[in-house]
Amino acid sequence: MTGDAELILVDGYSVIHAWPPLRAALRRGLEQARDELVAAMTQLQDLSGARVVVVFDGRGGRRVSRGEAPAAVEVLFTGKGLTADSLIERMVARSRSPGQLVVATNDGAETRTALGFGARVITAEELRDWLECEGVAMRRESARTRREGGGKFRPSGG
Repeated sequence: MTGDAELILVDGYSVIHAWPPLRAALRRGLEQARDELVAAMTQLQDLSGARVVVVFDGRGGRRVSRGEAPAAVEVLFTGKGLTADSLIERMVARSRSPGQLVVATNDGAETRTALGFGARVITAEELRDWLECEGVAMRRESARTRREGGGKFRPSGG
């Protein structure tokens, strides 16, 4: 889908409100929904090899990494007076290679701005499909490896 992306910028609340399982998690609490999104994006980062940054509105400009660095998904909370949309737009505008960026959002204005700077944009639904496709590809590769290897662990060395 967007296999040559180096960086995926995710508009956190846009995706949470678009994915039914995350909307359900939102009813249990905002932190729950954010955690589930970050877990899904950690999976995508691991499967795709692209770095993922999830951006949320608010919380005074905090930067949080989830997982073990350097493999952690970066989570950004915007400062006062700054929205996730505007922070993502700034990140795209300042990028030296916007063609290597993928912005995941359902926001129309953010989409137009990101495209205008040369980034690729996918909807929240396309992001979910990408995650599912990467997972399917990984399961196929694992099955192929098991078939070819006889399904047995073979230690290296002697």
